[in-house]
Amino acid sequence: MKVSFENLGVVKRIDLDLSKKLSVFCGPNGTGKTYVCYAVYEYIRPIIVNSGVFDLDLLIKEKKLVISLDYDMLFELKKEYNKRLPLDYAFGVKKESFFSDFNISLNVDKEEFISKLRYSKFIFSLANENMKISYEKDAGSDELNIILENFESLDSSDSLETADVFQNSLLVKCLSFSSLLKVFILPVERNSAYTFANELAKNRLSSDVYSNRYPRAIQDTLATAIDLNHIKKQTSEYYWLAEEIENTILHGDVKVSENGELQFAPRRGRNTVLSIHLSASIIKNLSGLLIYLKHQARKNDLLIIDEPELGLHPDNQILLARIFAKLINNGIRLLISTHSDYIIRELNNLIMLSGNTPEIEKHREEWGYKEDECIKPEDVGAYLFNFTEENPSHVVVENLSVDETGFEVKTIDEAICNLNSLSEDIYYALKYGEDKMQ
Repeated sequence: MKVSFENLGVVKRIDLDLSKKLSVFCGPNGTGKTYVCYAVYEYIRPIIVNSGVFDLDLLIKEKKLVISLDYDMLFELKKEYNKRLPLDYAFGVKKESFFSDFNISLNVDKEEFISKLRYSKFIFSLANENMKISYEKDAGSDELNIILENFESLDSSDSLETADVFQNSLLVKCLSFSSLLKVFILPVERNSAYTFANELAKNRLSSDVYSNRYPRAIQDTLATAIDLNHIKKQTSEYYWLAEEIENTILHGDVKVSENGELQFAPRRGRNTVLSIHLSASIIKNLSGLLIYLKHQARKNDLLIIDEPELGLHPDNQILLARIFAKLINNGIRLLISTHSDYIIRELNNLIMLSGNTPEIEKHREEWGYKEDECIKPEDVGAYLFNFTEENPSHVVVENLSVDETGFEVKTIDEAICNLNSLSEDIYYALKYGEDKMQ
């Protein structure tokens, strides 16, 4: 899935390939990375379709349907996404002024879209209340097999209509956007959302105070923090990855109490359970990711994390990069915006470790890396956000080259190089004095 944004705040243009398993945004502060994260999130959010791909009522009667895909309809729905980015909700502002010239476009023609969908092969399931449906398609086939795996009677026609919209809307998204089902975002404000969830619950997000005040990404994060009692009832197939984060990084367990409060039970020190507001910043930062992996994640999701390094010591940033590799190698696409040299360097290590030479295999085994922690270079898209010298008020986003050695972020490399040079000069001046330096 390729999409372009133009005149998004300071960002003059960005061409994104969201079919990559991993997308990495880098660049100085204030260059629009978060704007693009919000735009992608709003763009991929669930839509409501007026015409479904199949008849749910007929599926309930027959238990299994085989339908021919209507490529023309799916392509038209894909184009409709260009008109479905309400900036007042996406960014919490009116379109006038800062986003007045914003434009969005899809970088795909109809023949390419149909060819890619026709030769796609997939199998996945969608479950909502009282119902689970599986969808299967073989490569080269124009037919879709739809199987009702689980069904309990619905209370009313309204419930049937709701289930029909849910299933058809997500199915259309999957077919139109290269198997991409849902999108989740963990904005920088995630720490505060879980800390102040109880206070926020008193005001409810449906009030006028919240409806246009915050970007949609923040509103949805607040809604998740408030609704943990309901969310915890579901168990994700990625629960194991959340447990790995708890074992290797947190050394404790994040859980939801009976009254819906987020808590942390450390394995070190006293045998106690801490409320989230008494926990370390690393707990607050990673809680949203853990809730997602334990209760919300499913294959073909797109997960967006803004500054995943918040509150993490360098060694934990490195471990988190390895978790990211496991995430993308197990069916979830990931987009991160980061300033962390540690995360970028470890991602580059994982890219280099994907080589299949005997020497690489030896180093992989020597340093304890597993196969699902390696990242193929073709699965990565890297983007550098930076102001231009010609027009300092505009950001040009550069698509960085990714090869078998990884990718370079010159703004970070330059900062480290300058700091090292300064430290060296100061050290020799302090250690040897002016005479010995001549």
